[in-house]
Amino acid sequence: MKRILKHTWKAVRHNLGNLLLFETGYRILTFFLTMQIIEKAVDISLKHQGFSYLTAENYGEFIKSPWTILLFLGAFAVLLLFFLIEASALLWGFQHSAAKRKLYASDFFIEGLKGVLRLLRQRKFLWIFWAALSVPFLSACFLVLEASYVGLLEFTAREIYQTVTPHGLLYLFLAILLLISGCSVFALPYCFLESEKSLAGIGKGIHLLKKRWKLILRGGVILYLILAVIGAAFYLLTTVGITGAVMLLRPEEGKITSVLIYKEYIHMAMGVFAGGLQMIGSLAFVYAVYSRFHRQKNEDVPLCRLVRSYSWLSKLGRRRAAAFLTILFVGMEGGYLAATAVSHDTVLESLNADANITAHRGGALRAPENTLSALEYTWECGADSAEIDVQETKDGVLILLHDDSLERITGVDKKVWEMTYQEISQLDAGSSFGEDFKGEKIPTLEDVLKFCYGRLDLNIEIKYNGKNKGIVQRVIQVIRENDFQEHCVVTSMSYQFLEQIKETAPEIGTGYIMTMSYGSISQAEAADFFSVRYDYVTERFVREAHALGKEVHAWTVNYRGNIKRMLDMGVDNIITDDPVLVRKVQNQESGTKTGFAELLEYALGI
Repeated sequence: MKRILKHTWKAVRHNLGNLLLFETGYRILTFFLTMQIIEKAVDISLKHQGFSYLTAENYGEFIKSPWTILLFLGAFAVLLLFFLIEASALLWGFQHSAAKRKLYASDFFIEGLKGVLRLLRQRKFLWIFWAALSVPFLSACFLVLEASYVGLLEFTAREIYQTVTPHGLLYLFLAILLLISGCSVFALPYCFLESEKSLAGIGKGIHLLKKRWKLILRGGVILYLILAVIGAAFYLLTTVGITGAVMLLRPEEGKITSVLIYKEYIHMAMGVFAGGLQMIGSLAFVYAVYSRFHRQKNEDVPLCRLVRSYSWLSKLGRRRAAAFLTILFVGMEGGYLAATAVSHDTVLESLNADANITAHRGGALRAPENTLSALEYTWECGADSAEIDVQETKDGVLILLHDDSLERITGVDKKVWEMTYQEISQLDAGSSFGEDFKGEKIPTLEDVLKFCYGRLDLNIEIKYNGKNKGIVQRVIQVIRENDFQEHCVVTSMSYQFLEQIKETAPEIGTGYIMTMSYGSISQAEAADFFSVRYDYVTERFVREAHALGKEVHAWTVNYRGNIKRMLDMGVDNIITDDPVLVRKVQNQESGTKTGFAELLEYALGI
């Protein structure tokens, strides 16, 4: 096992500097290209489907569209090409390093391209498929850490998780996928380093893994522990360094904001770094096993002979060519990153002291959600308004309830449309929260409006469950009967509900709840404001909404760093489980000095 780890280090160390230069540059470039490719694919698909924006409501129709499928298959093909170039470059680089041949960063890239071109010319599509199988294992760290920067990917993963039950089946599928993917990695050296491509080559990789699986498992576990320590050290050192620089160089009023902005870049860099580290470590380990227990039949060709086939390299000189390509590569990448940084606000305005605070689910932090006790707490703690969820019973009575089922709140496993209000009024909605609230009832919307009149404004979310198509008119009727038009807004994830409100009661403010947002919101005329999940709120989205004369409400914001970030972005309303915490952050005195430890807590998300 020690020999395998030594061979792994040997494959890396001879060209370590240029290897890291290539991997860092290549990773950063392909990451930003990936982001652009996915965004462009989404935009094109939305355009051809006639959508101006993508959110949870039209996600199903969007994802099933032939345009989406075709474009994302094309995007996957490009991303697979990026992966194959990187894998080929690293494996060929390890082979040259093991033979103590000097490589420059540009040489890695050239070798990667050559290896993939050889593979494509031979038209061994089974090998390409086999190489693609290794992607989940070799990209696991990168995908986990960077998923949040690809909103569509994160939303899709969340939808799959919520759809597949029991969740154990999903975990089992992922475990089997990673196992198959991990096994397929051992075929990659045969794929790129062997001249002969056949099923026998795949068999050799599997046979090698089967024969040495105990040694490989022990060595792999130790290697990944080492990589985890290196990754954690990189994250901590980077975070501490950035925090220290902000502490010394930024003015007092901009310190927390700067740390929160740089924190996003640190997390992004961590994904790139961890992904590259996993790729290098895994392939170096696989190459060490391959070279240790397999004797190549084909002759190794020195790199200096390979590059002579490129006349421009011969004339310029390999060292000069490498320097030229490296400078060109870094310059292009630096220009792209600079343009990205300019388009992204790095220092924003001070806290938005005018942002309103809305208590989530009526004020569910100190009392059972969507109850009169919760609304009492919301009023006492000084929140500006409360968000409540409205559903309809079997006999058409409007009640406060978030889920379709009554089980989580009352313990009764029935849907709201299966029970009359008389039956629901007998249930206990407080015991599940605490004994102090035993006997708490689920209130009607009319009870709530009477309770809140003159004390608390309301954000009334109409839940759409497919069984309540006439609910909008009933909500409007109750609001008008209680003269509450000026003291509430009505929100929903169903845009059709908002259109019905504007058609029937234009005096009532409306908000479109968006779990996810891509594209332009300029055509959402039935919405007076947009209620957006906080991790999808961006400076660009806020600017576009404000330019349209509409507000942005962020939900559900409970961590002080996220609260500060939303206020800095200029959102108009924060929906939270903890109104007191939001008020504290909002009223933070600009003259208060922020210590290093506090800044570090913001940076680490503590």
